[in-house]
Amino acid sequence: MSRDSFTADYVQQFVDAEDEPLRAARARGEEADLPTVAPETGALLRWLVRVSGAQTLAEVGSTGGYTGLWLLGGAGPKAILTSIEADPDVRQLAQRAFGEAGLSDHVRSILGPALQVLPKLADDSYDLVALADGQPEYPDYLEHARRLLRPGGLLVAGRALYSGGVADESATDEATEGVRWFNQAVADDPTLHAHLSVVGDGVLAAVYQPDGR
Repeated sequence: MSRDSFTADYVQQFVDAEDEPLRAARARGEEADLPTVAPETGALLRWLVRVSGAQTLAEVGSTGGYTGLWLLGGAGPKAILTSIEADPDVRQLAQRAFGEAGLSDHVRSILGPALQVLPKLADDSYDLVALADGQPEYPDYLEHARRLLRPGGLLVAGRALYSGGVADESATDEATEGVRWFNQAVADDPTLHAHLSVVGDGVLAAVYQPDGR
């Protein structure tokens, strides 16, 4: 066994394991060919919720409930997740996942394109906004995320490395360009204090501080 394998096994003990609802949600998502995050990415999302104390959560793209289960797993008993999903079949998968986990009462599931739903959500009302999918639309999501977040809130974007494409200047497809623009815009924004983790396919997390401090 290589040293990298030993290291991976060692690190795994510090990562929350999937429970049965998570495993079932991931399996259904894979069967439906949904883009989703790796389990270690989900565990990082859960940790971010825990350490930030976030209770009002929003996600763009439900990934069949997989990401939402990780997020809610780190929140308290009064937490509410607003889950935005454009595909009715994927939304149905998400609702099933939340039901199996006993979390249906903690989820406000909204069906519709994110760019139609986001403008209807209240300003300064969320502790955390997670972007689970929709890479070409990432630049359009940024303005809404800033508006929705309370001071000190977290913006989290999965697949921030986009299979390494964002670092490859020859990759110029729409999705890669969208993620690349989004990452740079977050890094350049004085109201967002960002950290890019290489966990999974990359997680970009940023604390929103409107005063720039």
